[in-house]
Amino acid sequence: MIQHHGTFTVGITGPRGFIAGHLARRLARKEHICVVNCPRETFDDVAALHQFVSECDVVVHLAGMNRGDEREIHHVNVALAERLAMALTACERPPHVIYASTTHRDRQNGYGRSKKDAELRLRQWARASGGSLTILLIPNVFGPGCRPFYNSVVATFCHQLAHGQQPVVIKDEAVDFVWVQDLVAQVCAAIDDRPDGIEERSIDVTARLTVSQLLGKLETFRAGHFDEQVVPDLSDPLDAALYTTFLSHVELDDHRHRPQVHRDDRGQLYEILRMTGGGQIFFSTTRPGVIRGNHFHTRKVEWFCVLRGEAAIRIRRVGDAGVREFRVSGRSPEFISIPPLCTHQIENVGDEELLTMFWCNEIFEPADPDTFYEQVA
Repeated sequence: MIQHHGTFTVGITGPRGFIAGHLARRLARKEHICVVNCPRETFDDVAALHQFVSECDVVVHLAGMNRGDEREIHHVNVALAERLAMALTACERPPHVIYASTTHRDRQNGYGRSKKDAELRLRQWARASGGSLTILLIPNVFGPGCRPFYNSVVATFCHQLAHGQQPVVIKDEAVDFVWVQDLVAQVCAAIDDRPDGIEERSIDVTARLTVSQLLGKLETFRAGHFDEQVVPDLSDPLDAALYTTFLSHVELDDHRHRPQVHRDDRGQLYEILRMTGGGQIFFSTTRPGVIRGNHFHTRKVEWFCVLRGEAAIRIRRVGDAGVREFRVSGRSPEFISIPPLCTHQIENVGDEELLTMFWCNEIFEPADPDTFYEQVA
Protein backbone atom coordinates (compact mmCIF):
# COMPACT_ATOMS: atom_id res chain seq x y z
CA MET A 1 0.00 0.00 0.00
CA ILE A 2 1.23 3.46 -0.86
CA GLN A 3 0.75 5.77 2.12
CA HIS A 4 0.24 9.46 1.44
CA HIS A 5 2.02 12.00 3.59
CA GLY A 6 0.36 12.31 6.99
CA THR A 7 -1.69 9.12 6.66
CA PHE A 8 -1.86 6.91 9.71
CA THR A 9 -2.54 3.24 8.91
CA VAL A 10 -4.57 1.07 11.27
CA GLY A 11 -4.76 -2.65 10.58
CA ILE A 12 -7.70 -4.67 11.87
CA THR A 13 -7.59 -8.44 12.13
CA GLY A 14 -10.89 -10.29 11.90
CA PRO A 15 -12.54 -7.48 9.92
CA ARG A 16 -15.80 -9.38 9.45
CA GLY A 17 -16.37 -9.54 13.20
CA PHE A 18 -18.86 -7.60 15.31
CA ILE A 19 -16.44 -5.24 17.07
CA ALA A 20 -14.22 -4.88 14.00
CA GLY A 21 -17.09 -3.62 11.89
CA HIS A 22 -18.00 -0.90 14.37
CA LEU A 23 -14.35 0.09 14.78
CA ALA A 24 -13.76 0.30 11.02
CA ARG A 25 -16.83 2.52 10.56
CA ARG A 26 -15.66 4.85 13.33
CA LEU A 27 -12.13 5.09 11.91
CA ALA A 28 -13.47 5.70 8.39
CA ARG A 29 -14.76 9.07 9.62
CA LYS A 30 -11.20 10.20 10.40
CA GLU A 31 -9.61 11.74 7.32
CA HIS A 32 -6.00 11.03 8.35
CA ILE A 33 -6.54 7.32 9.02
CA CYS A 34 -6.30 4.53 6.46
CA VAL A 35 -7.82 1.21 7.53
CA VAL A 36 -6.27 -2.06 6.30
CA ASN A 37 -8.14 -5.31 6.84
CA CYS A 38 -6.52 -8.63 7.68
CA PRO A 39 -8.99 -11.48 7.12
CA ARG A 40 -8.44 -14.91 8.67
CA GLU A 41 -6.95 -16.40 5.48
CA THR A 42 -4.07 -13.89 5.63
CA PHE A 43 -2.78 -15.70 8.74
CA ASP A 44 -2.21 -18.78 6.57
CA ASP A 45 0.15 -16.87 4.26
CA VAL A 46 3.42 -15.89 5.96
CA ALA A 47 4.37 -13.36 3.28
CA ALA A 48 0.94 -11.73 3.24
CA LEU A 49 0.84 -11.45 7.03
CA HIS A 50 4.32 -9.92 7.06
CA GLN A 51 3.24 -7.43 4.42
CA PHE A 52 0.18 -6.52 6.46
CA VAL A 53 2.05 -5.74 9.69
CA SER A 54 4.81 -3.92 7.79
CA GLU A 55 2.43 -1.34 6.35
CA CYS A 56 0.58 -0.61 9.62
CA ASP A 57 1.26 1.96 12.31
CA VAL A 58 -1.17 0.18 14.62
CA VAL A 59 -2.60 -3.34 14.51
CA VAL A 60 -5.83 -3.97 16.43
CA HIS A 61 -5.93 -7.74 16.90
CA LEU A 62 -9.59 -8.74 17.09
CA ALA A 63 -9.52 -12.01 15.17
CA GLY A 64 -10.42 -15.02 17.25
CA MET A 65 -12.93 -17.68 18.16
CA ASN A 66 -15.43 -17.20 20.98
CA ARG A 67 -17.68 -20.26 20.99
CA GLY A 68 -17.37 -23.90 20.02
CA ASP A 69 -15.24 -26.84 21.03
CA GLU A 70 -12.94 -25.74 23.86
CA ARG A 71 -9.84 -27.36 22.38
CA GLU A 72 -10.51 -25.75 19.02
CA ILE A 73 -11.07 -22.34 20.63
CA HIS A 74 -7.73 -22.60 22.42
CA HIS A 75 -5.89 -23.82 19.34
CA VAL A 76 -7.31 -21.13 17.05
CA ASN A 77 -6.75 -18.15 19.34
CA VAL A 78 -3.22 -19.13 20.38
CA ALA A 79 -2.23 -19.99 16.80
CA LEU A 80 -3.40 -16.59 15.57
CA ALA A 81 -1.34 -14.85 18.25
CA GLU A 82 1.70 -17.01 17.48
CA ARG A 83 1.58 -16.22 13.76
CA LEU A 84 1.06 -12.53 14.43
CA ALA A 85 4.01 -12.49 16.85
CA MET A 86 6.25 -14.18 14.26
CA ALA A 87 5.29 -11.62 11.63
CA LEU A 88 5.94 -8.79 14.09
CA THR A 89 9.36 -10.23 14.96
CA ALA A 90 10.32 -10.23 11.27
CA CYS A 91 9.14 -6.64 10.84
CA GLU A 92 11.80 -3.92 10.72
CA ARG A 93 9.49 -1.29 12.21
CA PRO A 94 6.79 -3.21 14.06
CA PRO A 95 3.50 -1.42 14.69
CA HIS A 96 1.84 -0.70 18.00
CA VAL A 97 -0.28 -3.77 18.73
CA ILE A 98 -3.61 -3.52 20.52
CA TYR A 99 -4.84 -6.91 21.67
CA ALA A 100 -8.50 -7.46 22.52
CA SER A 101 -8.29 -9.63 25.61
CA THR A 102 -11.11 -10.26 28.05
CA THR A 103 -12.02 -9.85 31.70
CA HIS A 104 -12.66 -13.61 31.57
CA ARG A 105 -9.02 -14.45 30.86
CA ASP A 106 -8.56 -16.12 34.27
CA ARG A 107 -11.55 -18.40 33.93
CA GLN A 108 -10.76 -22.07 33.58
CA ASN A 109 -12.46 -22.67 30.27
CA GLY A 110 -11.23 -22.90 26.71
CA TYR A 111 -11.99 -19.31 25.86
CA GLY A 112 -10.44 -17.81 29.00
CA ARG A 113 -7.27 -19.91 28.76
CA SER A 114 -6.93 -19.19 25.04
CA LYS A 115 -7.10 -15.42 25.54
CA LYS A 116 -4.58 -15.53 28.38
CA ASP A 117 -2.14 -17.76 26.49
CA ALA A 118 -2.44 -15.60 23.35
CA GLU A 119 -1.80 -12.54 25.49
CA LEU A 120 1.30 -14.18 26.99
CA ARG A 121 2.69 -14.88 23.51
CA LEU A 122 2.28 -11.24 22.49
CA ARG A 123 3.88 -10.15 25.77
CA GLN A 124 6.89 -12.34 24.91
CA TRP A 125 7.20 -10.60 21.55
CA ALA A 126 6.95 -7.11 23.09
CA ARG A 127 9.53 -7.85 25.79
CA ALA A 128 11.98 -9.45 23.35
CA SER A 129 11.72 -6.74 20.70
CA GLY A 130 10.94 -3.67 22.78
CA GLY A 131 7.62 -3.42 20.95
CA SER A 132 4.53 -1.46 21.97
CA LEU A 133 1.66 -3.62 23.22
CA THR A 134 -1.66 -2.51 24.66
CA ILE A 135 -3.82 -5.22 26.22
CA LEU A 136 -7.50 -4.33 26.52
CA LEU A 137 -9.47 -6.19 29.19
CA ILE A 138 -12.95 -6.19 27.66
CA PRO A 139 -16.17 -7.24 29.42
CA ASN A 140 -19.38 -8.52 27.78
CA VAL A 141 -19.92 -6.42 24.62
CA PHE A 142 -23.33 -5.74 23.08
CA GLY A 143 -24.79 -3.70 20.25
CA PRO A 144 -26.31 -3.97 16.76
CA GLY A 145 -24.66 -6.70 14.74
CA CYS A 146 -23.88 -8.79 17.81
CA ARG A 147 -24.38 -12.50 17.06
CA PRO A 148 -26.80 -14.49 19.24
CA PHE A 149 -25.48 -17.64 20.93
CA TYR A 150 -21.96 -16.40 20.20
CA ASN A 151 -20.99 -12.85 21.17
CA SER A 152 -23.17 -11.91 24.12
CA VAL A 153 -26.09 -12.91 26.33
CA VAL A 154 -27.66 -9.60 25.25
CA ALA A 155 -27.72 -10.73 21.63
CA THR A 156 -29.05 -14.15 22.58
CA PHE A 157 -31.89 -12.75 24.67
CA CYS A 158 -32.75 -10.13 22.01
CA HIS A 159 -32.88 -12.78 19.29
CA GLN A 160 -35.08 -15.07 21.35
CA LEU A 161 -37.53 -12.35 22.38
CA ALA A 162 -37.73 -10.97 18.84
CA HIS A 163 -38.62 -14.45 17.54
CA GLY A 164 -41.30 -15.41 20.04
CA GLN A 165 -39.05 -17.47 22.31
CA GLN A 166 -38.71 -17.17 26.07
CA PRO A 167 -35.13 -16.85 27.36
CA VAL A 168 -34.13 -18.79 30.45
CA VAL A 169 -31.81 -17.42 33.13
CA ILE A 170 -29.44 -20.25 34.00
CA LYS A 171 -27.25 -18.36 36.46
CA ASP A 172 -28.45 -15.02 37.77
CA GLU A 173 -25.09 -13.37 38.32
CA ALA A 174 -24.02 -9.75 37.97
CA VAL A 175 -22.35 -9.07 34.62
CA ASP A 176 -20.35 -6.08 33.40
CA PHE A 177 -21.53 -4.89 29.99
CA VAL A 178 -20.04 -2.44 27.54
CA TRP A 179 -21.94 -0.85 24.64
CA VAL A 180 -19.96 -1.43 21.47
CA GLN A 181 -19.79 2.29 20.70
CA ASP A 182 -18.35 2.95 24.17
CA LEU A 183 -15.79 0.21 23.55
CA VAL A 184 -14.85 1.55 20.13
CA ALA A 185 -14.29 5.03 21.57
CA GLN A 186 -11.83 3.52 24.07
CA VAL A 187 -10.08 1.52 21.35
CA CYS A 188 -9.65 4.74 19.37
CA ALA A 189 -8.14 6.38 22.46
CA ALA A 190 -5.66 3.50 22.70
CA ILE A 191 -4.79 3.91 19.00
CA ASP A 192 -3.86 7.53 19.68
CA ASP A 193 -1.72 6.65 22.72
CA ARG A 194 1.25 4.42 21.86
CA PRO A 195 2.91 3.12 25.04
CA ASP A 196 6.59 2.56 25.72
CA GLY A 197 6.52 -1.18 26.22
CA ILE A 198 3.51 -3.09 27.56
CA GLU A 199 0.39 -1.64 29.15
CA GLU A 200 -2.96 -3.00 30.28
CA ARG A 201 -6.21 -1.07 30.01
CA SER A 202 -9.42 -2.14 31.68
CA ILE A 203 -12.31 -1.07 29.50
CA ASP A 204 -14.79 1.15 31.33
CA VAL A 205 -18.11 -0.65 31.58
CA THR A 206 -21.38 0.86 30.44
CA ALA A 207 -23.41 -0.93 33.11
CA ARG A 208 -23.41 -3.74 35.63
CA LEU A 209 -26.63 -5.76 35.64
CA THR A 210 -27.76 -9.13 36.85
CA VAL A 211 -28.91 -11.44 34.09
CA SER A 212 -32.50 -11.21 35.36
CA GLN A 213 -32.36 -7.40 35.35
CA LEU A 214 -31.17 -7.49 31.76
CA LEU A 215 -33.94 -9.86 30.77
CA GLY A 216 -36.55 -7.70 32.51
CA LYS A 217 -35.53 -4.66 30.47
CA LEU A 218 -35.54 -6.58 27.20
CA GLU A 219 -38.95 -8.14 27.95
CA THR A 220 -40.34 -4.63 28.40
CA PHE A 221 -38.97 -3.67 24.99
CA ARG A 222 -40.49 -6.77 23.44
CA ALA A 223 -43.95 -6.03 24.87
CA GLY A 224 -43.74 -2.39 23.82
CA HIS A 225 -42.75 -3.23 20.26
CA PHE A 226 -45.00 -6.17 19.52
CA ASP A 227 -48.00 -5.81 21.85
CA GLU A 228 -48.38 -2.16 22.81
CA GLN A 229 -46.57 -0.37 19.96
CA VAL A 230 -45.02 1.98 22.49
CA VAL A 231 -41.50 3.42 22.39
CA PRO A 232 -39.96 3.09 25.87
CA ASP A 233 -38.38 5.88 27.88
CA LEU A 234 -34.90 6.18 26.36
CA SER A 235 -33.58 9.01 28.52
CA ASP A 236 -31.16 6.55 30.18
CA PRO A 237 -28.25 5.91 27.75
CA LEU A 238 -28.15 2.24 28.81
CA ASP A 239 -31.81 1.75 27.95
CA ALA A 240 -31.29 3.50 24.61
CA ALA A 241 -28.33 1.23 23.80
CA LEU A 242 -30.20 -1.93 24.79
CA TYR A 243 -33.30 -0.85 22.85
CA THR A 244 -31.39 -0.24 19.62
CA THR A 245 -29.72 -3.62 20.09
CA PHE A 246 -33.12 -5.28 20.54
CA LEU A 247 -34.53 -3.60 17.43
CA SER A 248 -31.56 -4.80 15.39
CA HIS A 249 -32.68 -8.39 16.05
CA VAL A 250 -36.31 -7.80 15.04
CA GLU A 251 -37.13 -9.14 11.59
CA LEU A 252 -37.71 -6.36 9.05
CA ASP A 253 -41.27 -7.50 8.42
CA ASP A 254 -41.98 -6.91 12.13
CA HIS A 255 -41.00 -3.24 11.89
CA ARG A 256 -44.33 -2.37 10.28
CA HIS A 257 -46.78 -0.68 12.66
CA ARG A 258 -50.32 0.34 11.74
CA PRO A 259 -51.66 3.35 13.63
CA GLN A 260 -55.01 3.23 15.35
CA VAL A 261 -57.49 5.34 13.37
CA HIS A 262 -60.54 7.12 14.81
CA ARG A 263 -63.16 8.34 12.32
CA ASP A 264 -66.19 10.59 12.75
CA ASP A 265 -68.00 13.27 10.75
CA ARG A 266 -65.22 15.81 11.46
CA GLY A 267 -62.51 13.72 9.78
CA GLN A 268 -59.95 11.17 10.95
CA LEU A 269 -57.43 10.98 13.77
CA TYR A 270 -54.37 8.71 13.52
CA GLU A 271 -52.33 7.66 16.56
CA ILE A 272 -48.81 7.56 15.10
CA LEU A 273 -46.36 7.13 17.94
CA ARG A 274 -46.70 6.54 21.65
CA MET A 275 -43.66 7.07 23.85
CA THR A 276 -43.40 6.07 27.50
CA GLY A 277 -40.98 8.88 28.22
CA GLY A 278 -42.27 11.47 25.78
CA GLY A 279 -46.03 11.22 25.35
CA GLN A 280 -47.80 10.72 22.06
CA ILE A 281 -47.69 11.91 18.45
CA PHE A 282 -50.79 11.82 16.27
CA PHE A 283 -52.30 13.66 13.33
CA SER A 284 -55.80 14.43 12.19
CA THR A 285 -57.67 15.35 9.06
CA THR A 286 -60.44 17.95 9.38
CA ARG A 287 -63.08 18.85 6.81
CA PRO A 288 -63.56 22.50 5.74
CA GLY A 289 -65.57 24.53 8.24
CA VAL A 290 -65.21 21.94 11.02
CA ILE A 291 -63.94 22.85 14.52
CA ARG A 292 -62.05 20.41 16.75
CA GLY A 293 -61.35 20.87 20.44
CA ASN A 294 -63.20 23.24 22.76
CA HIS A 295 -61.64 21.65 25.82
CA PHE A 296 -58.79 22.20 28.25
CA HIS A 297 -56.38 20.07 30.26
CA THR A 298 -55.19 20.46 33.83
CA ARG A 299 -51.78 18.83 33.41
CA LYS A 300 -51.26 17.94 29.75
CA VAL A 301 -49.30 20.07 27.32
CA GLU A 302 -49.94 19.87 23.56
CA TRP A 303 -48.23 21.22 20.46
CA PHE A 304 -50.14 21.72 17.19
CA CYS A 305 -48.64 22.01 13.71
CA VAL A 306 -50.68 22.41 10.51
CA LEU A 307 -49.01 20.53 7.66
CA ARG A 308 -51.61 21.11 4.94
CA GLY A 309 -54.45 23.59 4.60
CA GLU A 310 -55.46 26.75 6.46
CA ALA A 311 -56.53 26.87 10.10
CA ALA A 312 -57.39 29.17 12.97
CA ILE A 313 -56.14 28.01 16.39
CA ARG A 314 -57.89 29.81 19.23
CA ILE A 315 -56.81 29.75 22.89
CA ARG A 316 -58.39 31.25 25.99
CA ARG A 317 -57.20 30.93 29.56
CA VAL A 318 -59.85 29.36 31.77
CA GLY A 319 -61.54 32.14 33.74
CA ASP A 320 -60.49 34.89 31.32
CA ALA A 321 -62.50 36.45 28.53
CA GLY A 322 -59.77 37.25 26.03
CA VAL A 323 -59.26 34.86 23.11
CA ARG A 324 -55.95 34.64 21.23
CA GLU A 325 -56.23 33.52 17.61
CA PHE A 326 -53.37 32.18 15.50
CA ARG A 327 -53.79 31.88 11.74
CA VAL A 328 -51.58 29.04 10.53
CA SER A 329 -50.96 27.47 7.16
CA GLY A 330 -49.39 24.33 5.76
CA ARG A 331 -47.51 26.58 3.33
CA SER A 332 -45.35 27.73 6.26
CA PRO A 333 -45.67 25.18 9.09
CA GLU A 334 -45.19 26.35 12.66
CA PHE A 335 -45.96 24.89 16.08
CA ILE A 336 -48.44 26.40 18.50
CA SER A 337 -47.99 25.09 22.06
CA ILE A 338 -51.08 24.76 24.25
CA PRO A 339 -50.45 25.19 27.97
CA PRO A 340 -52.66 23.61 30.66
CA LEU A 341 -55.77 25.44 31.90
CA CYS A 342 -56.28 26.94 28.46
CA THR A 343 -59.34 25.91 26.50
CA HIS A 344 -58.52 25.63 22.81
CA GLN A 345 -59.92 24.80 19.39
CA ILE A 346 -58.72 24.43 15.83
CA GLU A 347 -60.93 25.32 12.86
CA ASN A 348 -60.41 24.50 9.21
CA VAL A 349 -60.89 27.89 7.58
CA GLY A 350 -59.70 26.81 4.15
CA ASP A 351 -61.26 25.06 1.17
CA GLU A 352 -59.30 21.80 1.41
CA GLU A 353 -58.96 19.08 3.98
CA LEU A 354 -56.81 20.17 6.94
CA LEU A 355 -53.89 17.99 8.03
CA THR A 356 -52.59 18.69 11.53
CA MET A 357 -49.87 17.01 13.59
CA PHE A 358 -50.12 16.96 17.38
CA TRP A 359 -47.77 16.12 20.22
CA CYS A 360 -48.91 15.57 23.80
CA ASN A 361 -46.64 14.90 26.75
CA GLU A 362 -48.86 12.03 27.95
CA ILE A 363 -50.17 8.90 26.30
CA PHE A 364 -53.96 9.11 26.18
CA GLU A 365 -55.58 7.11 28.96
CA PRO A 366 -59.37 6.66 28.54
CA ALA A 367 -59.85 6.16 32.28
CA ASP A 368 -58.07 9.45 33.04
CA PRO A 369 -58.19 11.63 29.89
CA ASP A 370 -57.62 14.98 31.68
CA THR A 371 -59.93 16.58 29.11
CA PHE A 372 -62.64 19.06 30.19
CA TYR A 373 -65.17 20.52 27.77
CA GLU A 374 -65.42 24.33 27.60
CA GLN A 375 -66.19 26.52 24.58
CA VAL A 376 -63.39 28.85 23.64
CA ALA A 377 -65.82 31.56 22.53
